[in-house]
Amino acid sequence: GGVSSRDGALRIGFTNNPPNLIPPTALPDMHGTPRCRVVPVPEEVCLPGAEMEFWLNYASLVLIRGTDRKKYCMKAKELSLNEPLYVFLDLCGNTSAVRLLGSRKGARTSCPDELLHSKSLTDSDATTVSSEKVHSDTRRVLREASTWRARFAPSYVNSPVYTQGPDPTKCTQTTTNRNLQNRNLQLSMEEMDVTFLLRVFQCQHLSSSKVHVIIRRKQLLKSAIIAMSSSNFHWTKTPHIEFVGEEAFDNGGPRREFFRLLMIEVQSSLGIFEGKPGHLFFTYDQSALQQHKYKQAGKLVAWSVAHGGPGLKALDPCLYLLMCDQDTQLADFDWRLIPDADVQEKVQKILSCRTSEHLCALQRELGDWICDCGFPGIYGPKISIQDLPKIYSYIVKHYIYLRVSSMVVQFMEGMNSYGGLWDTVKANWIDFLPIFTNMNEPISRNSFTALFQINWSREGTKSREEEEETVYYWELVLRMIEDKKTELSFRELLAFITATDEVPALGFPQKPSINFYHPDRHGCRLPYASTCMMGLFLPRGVKSQAELNAMLLRAVRDSAGFGKT
Repeated sequence: GGVSSRDGALRIGFTNNPPNLIPPTALPDMHGTPRCRVVPVPEEVCLPGAEMEFWLNYASLVLIRGTDRKKYCMKAKELSLNEPLYVFLDLCGNTSAVRLLGSRKGARTSCPDELLHSKSLTDSDATTVSSEKVHSDTRRVLREASTWRARFAPSYVNSPVYTQGPDPTKCTQTTTNRNLQNRNLQLSMEEMDVTFLLRVFQCQHLSSSKVHVIIRRKQLLKSAIIAMSSSNFHWTKTPHIEFVGEEAFDNGGPRREFFRLLMIEVQSSLGIFEGKPGHLFFTYDQSALQQHKYKQAGKLVAWSVAHGGPGLKALDPCLYLLMCDQDTQLADFDWRLIPDADVQEKVQKILSCRTSEHLCALQRELGDWICDCGFPGIYGPKISIQDLPKIYSYIVKHYIYLRVSSMVVQFMEGMNSYGGLWDTVKANWIDFLPIFTNMNEPISRNSFTALFQINWSREGTKSREEEEETVYYWELVLRMIEDKKTELSFRELLAFITATDEVPALGFPQKPSINFYHPDRHGCRLPYASTCMMGLFLPRGVKSQAELNAMLLRAVRDSAGFGKT
């Protein structure tokens, strides 16, 4: 909805709509404008001379970080990072000037020289927006943006200080490890902070020695647990993975595949999680608790994350926030995500209450159960229909978190036994969102193509001509994947080439490559991959996209492991 122009000291809007298509009447609130979101920034962040960074991530969160490194998190739905993204600045409160400092990643900058849309710019070269009468004549600027930095100039407008928060779902995060503020690693501001945090964690805890780990693919989880219980095992050593019966020297590929498969096994085979994909909750299993399975799971997750592997990427976001001691709005929690059908039926009855008569019937039928869920006030004399959202919130929190608190604590203890990793996660919960929750980060054709370098033959040769023909059809196959006209997917193809279906938080050790080979004169040699060197080998002189698609599909689906691709 719309926000009063007097909320905060600055308002930041994001939109996928090209500026020339936004009607002037929609500014500044953009209330009701599709694919737009305007969020106010707190007064305390916009002090004179302060610098601020702000960006949008795949979880549809606007992240704002002030000079003191404190982060503010605000929900911003209906926006896509797979389309051009523009930012809208609205000066209000006691803010009179903002200088956009920009950010750069490679050759791309978030503050291009050309102005896409502006009103009343006093210094276009310095990209400064200023105003003498903030409330009566607000100045705005729309520019293509990713991560932006802004410095607030001294303000001389005497305006009252407003205490209203920036958003009902606002959360804050402060990094408690002050040593991390001394950044010895120069990272682009567009990189996830989790990259820096994990690199520091590795520098502090991991050693250069290796530990040999033998894995039986059909009993991967059991093999991993046995390896962890070995006398020579230590989580700080780099695991050297050997899959039984598969000829491959671990130069990174087997380790990436092992951790990817291990995280799948932890979710599905250990028996400590339940729920729908992307919305997993801890099971209430006292036997598993006594066997320390939750602690075991925490150790396995920490082992993977510490060595550059994936995390769970499957916890329900509300559960993750509660585990990190963050407030979350549970009144809008989707009851269909609750794994227990009986609980689903009961909460539906709560949500269906409309009258005082319904409430009395609810007290008679479910009053004792609601009391057991931590809300004895259901029998209070002042209880009314207006209290039902609060009752629903208490029940959801009880079921997904408080009821299984012993299991959650044991999982955290397991992670903390490996370098206190959960404490790092909890102190930097926003940055670790993509490690523990499914943020549905899509792989686009452009981002997939940008991952690879092509190792061409010398120009002017017949081999080069045949390679260009193959790459032409390779691009057409990628377009087929994008248009969902083939059974292949980008994640499946990426796993075939690199042994992981996503770009790791720490990135790949080197750039994946596309290479070529001469096809056999008799028969058809399928494309193949080396996951350690992260190289895909394609035949020269492919004659059609249908041919290459069929070859890739067969190669990917028939591959069974290392030494068999």
